[in-house]
Amino acid sequence: MVKYAEVLQSNSKFFSTKAASNLTAVFVGATQGIGLGALRAFAKHTSGSSPSIYIVGRSQKTLDKLTSDISVLNASAKIYPIHANDLTLVKDAQMAANEIASHAQKVDFLIMSPGYVSTGRVESPEGLDRVQSIRFYARMRFLDTLAPLLQKSSSPHVVSVLGAGTEGKIWDDDLLLKDHYSLAAAAGAAGSMKALYLEEFSKQPGNDRISLVHTFPGIVGGTGLRVEGVPWFLQPLLDWVAMPLMKLFGATIEQVGERTLYAATSEKLPARSNKSDLAAKGSDGNVGSGFYLLGQDSEPIPGNKQLEELRSEGLGPKVWEHTNEVFAKVEKM
Repeated sequence: MVKYAEVLQSNSKFFSTKAASNLTAVFVGATQGIGLGALRAFAKHTSGSSPSIYIVGRSQKTLDKLTSDISVLNASAKIYPIHANDLTLVKDAQMAANEIASHAQKVDFLIMSPGYVSTGRVESPEGLDRVQSIRFYARMRFLDTLAPLLQKSSSPHVVSVLGAGTEGKIWDDDLLLKDHYSLAAAAGAAGSMKALYLEEFSKQPGNDRISLVHTFPGIVGGTGLRVEGVPWFLQPLLDWVAMPLMKLFGATIEQVGERTLYAATSEKLPARSNKSDLAAKGSDGNVGSGFYLLGQDSEPIPGNKQLEELRSEGLGPKVWEHTNEVFAKVEKM
């Protein structure tokens, strides 16, 4: 376990170096919850270092208030609020990413944490389940679009916060989960598709310089987690029992925000092209593979039987091809 004191020490060490000057960071889903915790931690650590911060959110009013709040934390920061109507739509994610690309010269950090839970499959106009889209497709669209700017960074890092280590079954004839949807199946499939996609992404020319991390935050209180499709008589249990218990026994958004930054700055999680004696084992069990799964204690999860099985079935290239086909289809809509 990486103790919280170690996390803070590691973050302080990184942000006290010259490498922390004039950083450009993109936060997707940072208007509340874990993303907000990471955003605040980044603003605090880079005070006086003139960072450029792009904040993607769906509420312009919330973005305006957040811009003001972050300016108080870090007066040296240049803050760019990016409005995205609906991050369950790949097209809206694409528009937001394009807006960032039109302003930024480089991207050093891309931190993504949007999401919610639904008890049933709700299809968007793009033909995708909305939950799977915000967990996987929309996030990967941000990554794919911003990859050229990440490649311009001297040390680019990408962190996706969701369910690392909980990868599950994928049906190669039903990647859209039209026939196999359930809460558990959707969560497992999103994790596996993300892992396989990022492994393939890392193999593409220039991307071996990008450190890629998928984290599992564990139980976190005060995130404002949305659960849709719950029967009316069960909603009070969520509102008055589950949520308060999460706040009582879970980590705070400030703690998980610091752990999210740790995932983006730790020397143990280098890009595939950066050789390091400190490198941890990546998702494929190889040291310094460039893509890492982190548990709620910020320890790397080396290897994964579920992913090994999916790789042996050739699902990595299939997920890569399927995802790019979805992107191409949506772009034509």
